Amino acid sequence: MVAAAIPLALGAFALSEMSKAIQSLYGMTIGINEFLNKHIEDMKGSENRTISRSGDVLEMAKLGFGIGFITPVIIISVGQLLLGNTLSAIGTVVTAPVNPIAMTCAAIGAIYFGWNALTDVERKELLEKLSKGLNVGIELIKSILRFVADTTKKLFEHKNYEEMKKYIGSVAAMFGKTLCDITHKFIDAFTETIDTLKRKSGEAYETVKGTAGHAADMAVELVDGVAGKLDNSDHKQP
Repeated sequence: MVAAAIPLALGAFALSEMSKAIQSLYGMTIGINEFLNKHIEDMKGSENRTISRSGDVLEMAKLGFGIGFITPVIIISVGQLLLGNTLSAIGTVVTAPVNPIAMTCAAIGAIYFGWNALTDVERKELLEKLSKGLNVGIELIKSILRFVADTTKKLFEHKNYEEMKKYIGSVAAMFGKTLCDITHKFIDAFTETIDTLKRKSGEAYETVKGTAGHAADMAVELVDGVAGKLDNSDHKQP
C-alpha cells in the first residue's frame, strides 16, 4: 500500500463492521488507535510473561507493517473469528464481563494454534469474510498472520503456550467452543477432559470426604498423575 493511500484506507477501515464490533467487544470509550496503544503498553508492562510477550507480538506487528491500528485490529479480528465470535452486531452476544487482555491473548493464541488447523477451504472463506469486513486486501491479512505465527514461535516458551491455551479455552467457551475446536488436536481434548475430571473429583471429595475420604483422595491423585504426565510431555509446535 502506498503512503498516499493510507489515509483513505484508515478512513474506510474505521467505518467497517468488524472494526465497530471490536470497539464494542473491548468497550472502547476513546479512539481506537489511542485505545490500542494503551492496550499494548498495558500488556507489555504485565509481570505475566505470556501477557507481556503477547503485547510484544502485537506491537511488533503494528510497528513492522507501518499502517497504524489496522494491523492489531486485523490480528484481533482473525483470532475472534477463530474463537467463534461472528464479529457481527446481530451475532453472538457476550454476556460475561470481557477482559480485553484475555481477549487479545486468546486471539493471538487462536491464530498460532488454530489457523493452520483449518482446511484450505475454511481459510479461503475466512480470508474473504475478513477482507470484506475490514476493507483490506487478502494478501495483507495473510502476511500479518505469517508474521504473528513466526514472532510467537520466536518469543514464546513451553509454559507460555500452555497458559495461552487456557486463554483460548476460556474465551472460546463464551461462544460455545472448546480449545480442541480451535486446535483440532486430540491431546487438547484429552487435557480438557482431565481438567473436568479433576474439578468433578474435587467436588466429589468435598461431598463424600466424611464417609469415603480415602476413595476420593485416590480419585484426585489418579487424575493429578495423568495430568502431570501431560504437562511434562515435550511441547510440539503446531
